[in-house]
Amino acid sequence: MAPYKSPGEDGILPVLVQHGMQYAVTPICKLYRASYATGYIPLSWRITRVSFLPKPGRLDYTNSKAFRPISLTSFLLKGLEKLVDRYLRSETLVDLPLHPRQHAYQAGKSTESALHQLVDRVERALEAQQYSLGVFFDTEGAFDHTSTTAVR
Repeated sequence: MAPYKSPGEDGILPVLVQHGMQYAVTPICKLYRASYATGYIPLSWRITRVSFLPKPGRLDYTNSKAFRPISLTSFLLKGLEKLVDRYLRSETLVDLPLHPRQHAYQAGKSTESALHQLVDRVERALEAQQYSLGVFFDTEGAFDHTSTTAVR
């Protein structure tokens, strides 16, 4: 991580750990092991500060769609997340890979590949004169239609 990346609410910058590694590695490892073993994330790591950055070129900044949210979380939590991610990708997912139709958490797959797969299945059903049924949820409105005063 970049040394001076914005800290979370705990105020810990990556540079503090990077330069004091010989002093920090043992206590941080103990924290990570305890957190993982108990499934408990320390309260100070769970606090997130959200900053809303204005998207350039917008004419109207009274709509929440004109902003991009950035979540500033604890550097220590980000480190734990990276370790768990590395473990999942190198161990668990090697032995128990995700289903081929799972498009999240896989390199080379995205909402676009999921949509392509869906269209392909519908087109094959139409060619075979079969029915297709789709159920869709629009979660975009969860943030995009929130008033700017509600997120302060």
